[in-house]
Formats: sequence, structure tokens, C-alpha cells
Amino acid sequence: MTFQEMLKKRESCRAFADRPVSKEDLMKLVEAGRLSPSGCNAQPWKFIIVDEPGAKEKLCDALVVDGGATGAPFRKQVPAFVILVEQPAKVMPFVKEHYGDTQRFAQGDIGMAAMNMCYQALELGLSTCILGVNDQKKMEDYFGIPQGNEARLVLAVGYSAEAKAPRKKIRKPIEEICSFNHW
Repeated sequence: MTFQEMLKKRESCRAFADRPVSKEDLMKLVEAGRLSPSGCNAQPWKFIIVDEPGAKEKLCDALVVDGGATGAPFRKQVPAFVILVEQPAKVMPFVKEHYGDTQRFAQGDIGMAAMNMCYQALELGLSTCILGVNDQKKMEDYFGIPQGNEARLVLAVGYSAEAKAPRKKIRKPIEEICSFNHW
């Protein structure tokens, strides 16, 4: 599959089959995240694989926020998750001096790691959904995440329960989002 084909095929899955994901495949996802680009090579991440029933139950609880307005209603059928934790970034002294904010690039780094994992999953025949809302306090309590580290994203991973062609992606026209040399 070419990269362009992958771009067209990858989509968020919200219906997962009752089929476990192997630890080997989960580690391939983590390796894809580990090899992601990182500003100042800070690598401000830790990946927590959640695939045991008790841990998955806790994670499902931590995904429900805002009185249940969010929470990925399909979460209990997901066979495995990867929590992408944003750690305090260690950057070059010049960057810290110049920008002050050592987390300046960290959220982008976490996003790139998530996308690398999504494309690795696609190559392995797995489906994913990136979840961006969780109860940070519960994540810290349930998974021992130290304060000062944030469970920035959760990647739901499994096999799709639906055997259908990918939907046609609806995107803004290229002319609306791209120009050369000026706005």
C-alpha cells in the first residue's frame, strides 16, 4: 500500500471486533511512536499499553468526563489502548532561553507519535481511534502517572468490526488551504 493509499484508507474506528491484539503488534505501534520526529529530539513521551481487563475497565472510567458528554461510547469493546503521556521536555538551553516554554513542541511531538502509530496499525491490519479527552486525575491515580506528566492522548486499537470500504474523506479544497509565497 502506498503512502497516499494509506492516507485515504486510515479513518477512526468506533466499532471494534471481539479479537485481541497481540503484544507483538502493540510493541510495533510503540516502536513507530518512539521513532517519530521530536522537536530538539526531546522525545517528551511515555507510552502505556493497556490490554488487561482490570486496567481497561479503569481506563474506560477515566475516559468519561463532562458528566458523560464525552467518553467514547464504544470504549468498552476496544481490545487495547495506548496512553500517550506527555512528559516534561528536556530541550537545548538556547531553546529554553529563547522561548521559555520547554513544552513548546511537546504537543506536536505527541501528535506525530500518535499518527505514526495509526499508520503502523493500518499496515498491520488494525484500526484505531485517537481519543483526546480524559479525566487527568483518574489517569494519574489509575496508572501511576506522576504529576507534571499529562495523558495527552489515548489510542484505541483493535480490529474493525465492520468490513466496509473507507469512507470518502471530505476535506477543504486545496486552493482554500494552500498558497505559495503569501497568504
